[in-house]
Amino acid sequence: MLSAVAFIALMLCLLLYPGAVQSSVASSVTYCLTVLVPSLFPFMALTSYAVSSRAAVTLGRPLDLVTRHVFKLPGCCAVPVLMSLIGGYPAGAKGASLLLSEGRITGPQAGRMLLFCVNPGLAFTVTYLGLGVFGSTGIGWRLFLSVTIPAILMGVLTGLRAPVPQKQEEHGDVPGGSQALTRSVADASKSVLIMCACIVLFAGFTAVLHAGGIFQQAVRLLTRLGIFTPQQWAASLSFLLEVTGGTGDARALGVGAGFFAFGLAFGGLCVHIQVFSLFRELPVKLPVFFLCRFIHGLLAAVCFELLGKIMPGGAVETMAGAYKTALSPGGWMGGASLLLMCAAFLLIAGGRAGRGCQNGD
Repeated sequence: MLSAVAFIALMLCLLLYPGAVQSSVASSVTYCLTVLVPSLFPFMALTSYAVSSRAAVTLGRPLDLVTRHVFKLPGCCAVPVLMSLIGGYPAGAKGASLLLSEGRITGPQAGRMLLFCVNPGLAFTVTYLGLGVFGSTGIGWRLFLSVTIPAILMGVLTGLRAPVPQKQEEHGDVPGGSQALTRSVADASKSVLIMCACIVLFAGFTAVLHAGGIFQQAVRLLTRLGIFTPQQWAASLSFLLEVTGGTGDARALGVGAGFFAFGLAFGGLCVHIQVFSLFRELPVKLPVFFLCRFIHGLLAAVCFELLGKIMPGGAVETMAGAYKTALSPGGWMGGASLLLMCAAFLLIAGGRAGRGCQNGD
């Protein structure tokens, strides 16, 4: 019943506010093609390849002691943890889901990874936000460190009561290089396509909230609490819904830098849904997950202010100025081409898999 009511309500909203939805969706598609696909797809493919091949074992050896004794996770988790810090939001969660599906980590271990392996990564913070939006790589690095340092701290704290895992032996049934590469590209293609679809969908949903006055009414109600200004509440709500739209709204509203750090660390519901979709059964309780995201956001905001006292060129005053849209040097055509190749690869891989099943029958 509720799903039917929600469907009718959303359909009416799309008919009532087609212009607002079209503009917001078009902006999100541009972001996906110019920023998300070119920057994130390589990290997603590398993460899948590292987990699906012997690379996770080989690369995890130098970090085995740190991973097992500091984070209390098996050595095979070293690469996904590293990719979650530098690659972007779903990379770490994708690695955790692959390791869990292959039985190389337990459910509780995968759940602990989700508590600190959800981070924006280098490309988004330094290139897109720092250089493209604010015109300062110093601010980008400051944002990156303000999110990364608390993530590492949370990884240490969440593993304090966990036992030290035993050193794992290499699996003999790990697929070869070409097979692992094909599988990793297919996994990355599917993940990137789903991510783009989620971002576009949330952009349309947010546009409906704005056009219908629902977003503004929520801001008015929250302003009565007296904690933040209306601009700060509006930016916070945007970050809670979708982080890329939140960064644009926060910049346009002129809120403090701490809100950016909080929003990047929290991730937004759009990212959270993408993380949840990677698991058949979520290995962590939702209240615990959201509590850790909120704590991560608060720690990032505090860390951002502390880093401003020691990092040159990262003062809050340097963030003043008009908002400008960031585009990658290759423009939208490179991202569109890569997205089309991802879709084509999935169709080809799916067709071969289907023929393989028929031949096996």
